[in-house]
Amino acid sequence: MATTVTTTTAEPVLPNEGGQKKPLLQEYDLPLREKDMPPVIRQIVGNAPPNRKVAAFIASLAPLCALATRIRIKYFYDTRISALLLHVIIEGPQSSGKSFAADIEDLIMRDTLKARDKEQRRKEQNYREKKKRRSQNKQLEEEPKTDIRVVPPTISKTVLVKRADNFERNLGDTVSFWMFAEELAMVTDAGKQGYSNLRTIMRTGWDLGSLFGIDFASDNSYSAIVDINICCMFCSTPAALDRYMDRESIEGGNITRCLLCPIDDNLDSEPAIFKPYTDEQNLDIKLTLKKIMDDTYTADGQLQPTRKLEMEWIDSVVIRWCNKKKKQAKETQSEAIKTFYRRSSATAFRVAALCYYLYQLEDSDEELLPLYQKRCIRIYHFMADYTLTQLLNRWGNRYEQLNAERQSDGYTTKRDNSLIAQLPDEFTRKQISQACEKLGLTTSPRQFIYMWTQNGTVRAIDKNHFAKIKN
Repeated sequence: MATTVTTTTAEPVLPNEGGQKKPLLQEYDLPLREKDMPPVIRQIVGNAPPNRKVAAFIASLAPLCALATRIRIKYFYDTRISALLLHVIIEGPQSSGKSFAADIEDLIMRDTLKARDKEQRRKEQNYREKKKRRSQNKQLEEEPKTDIRVVPPTISKTVLVKRADNFERNLGDTVSFWMFAEELAMVTDAGKQGYSNLRTIMRTGWDLGSLFGIDFASDNSYSAIVDINICCMFCSTPAALDRYMDRESIEGGNITRCLLCPIDDNLDSEPAIFKPYTDEQNLDIKLTLKKIMDDTYTADGQLQPTRKLEMEWIDSVVIRWCNKKKKQAKETQSEAIKTFYRRSSATAFRVAALCYYLYQLEDSDEELLPLYQKRCIRIYHFMADYTLTQLLNRWGNRYEQLNAERQSDGYTTKRDNSLIAQLPDEFTRKQISQACEKLGLTTSPRQFIYMWTQNGTVRAIDKNHFAKIKN
């Protein structure tokens, strides 16, 4: 039986003309029994307390995706091949126990990417020290070829571009960066300096093949056009997340590339204490992580070939879910649902692909593939609904508001007044549509209603009937 986990986020409300609240999903079940989860995830979730099962599942995804950097997948609605790239944010109030994410990150990365990067950084450090000590006329040996993948969120654009270019020059292909911060405020503070504002790079870093470039005239800087791929996980308080996801990030698409996991405990909740891993669990985790690293690097440190993961079996599931949400967006006239569901599905697809890969690492028997696919379909449904719900909970209202403001910028006050003049003192949604058509306005009637109710021009009688407010 699945474990039920109740989230205690504030009651989600989608914007609507009448001001009615539309509660969204508040309780989540793990998509599978703990013992049916893929390796590594299975051990992590199994040792998590009940009020952290879902959060532990989500916190394990991004670091595992960063390791599995040679996996390639084809999402049905994309024209090009994708990689396993995820951006996860664990959100919770102060002292809510977000440190569990750091423990999970360290478990996965300590003996894999971090251990490899430690050797690479030592080479760079030794070279810098030699450069300082050398006499002015002494020729220095060639700079070591390194490929650093674990980078801090405070990294500058120039250094990030240089490290990404090193992948191409030294390894012959792009690989994923891993970025983790226990405090999202670090990212926000660094972003105040233009050279460390990574918002645009984070958007392109979510898609394989999206290029970012810098070009400087100075010989002391670094210029290149590169494919930067980033997997990341940040822990954040609500206030820090508000500062990070500003208007530019909301309208620019940072939020839709985000897998948000809110955590909050009631006063009556038990402390979120994780059980220690047994020797057997630690061995299973290490064996799986080693297999992923062996799929990434050869014995001499070069890259393994990419591996195309066959995922066509889930295409019909993706299509049905997207069509369902498209219909919901049309029925509710919600711009937020219309925009958010697309990348929610893409995120869920990547999670399902990661799990499918992990299952096959553990046992590649072809007879088990139908079972793995069945489990991954459940994981896809869970993650698609979860991701969309959290986006709507957190940013649905704000996105609708900004969209209404943007739509209204395309029309003059005169035309807006002309539309109001076409309507009787009490009018219906259909009458607004007819008046818009007469005036040649393409803005959704729902947007006009939202603006009018916000500025006190009209009030809602019910869902489909409205009245002008006379001064």
